[in-house]
Amino acid sequence: MWKQKIIGKVAEKMVHSVTTPPPIAEWNKDLSQARVALVTTAGVHLRSQPRFDVEAGDHSYRIIPDATTKEDLVISHTHYDRSDADQDINCVFPLDRLHELVESGTIGSTATHHFGLMGYIPKTELLIDETAPQVAQQLVEDGVDIVLLSPG
Repeated sequence: MWKQKIIGKVAEKMVHSVTTPPPIAEWNKDLSQARVALVTTAGVHLRSQPRFDVEAGDHSYRIIPDATTKEDLVISHTHYDRSDADQDINCVFPLDRLHELVESGTIGSTATHHFGLMGYIPKTELLIDETAPQVAQQLVEDGVDIVLLSPG
């Protein structure tokens, strides 16, 4: 019981209230022409990249090239049940499914780069002020029309 109270107090600091409506981007493209990127907070990254510092609430991100295979990927996030994702990474990072959508003509293309982050980031101001703008800028530079966010 005491542990839940402590966790609850920590979690309170991670919640931000949004008081204004989000900006809505006007969509005037056919889905078959859209460029799609993945962003996951499941702690996915390349085996060759540094692991996320889970216990510190790592707010950094990892760039995952589109040509990456599922064998190249690993999950270092430990704050959720990864058993299904460990069997099939597409549960939290559906890159293979996106490539199938391109092959079928449902979407136009996948982005050059996708992004892996942690979902446990107690210092949310670092995510909001640093990480998110950096990732957003790279998505814009890559000409991405749609971003699919996959939680862990």
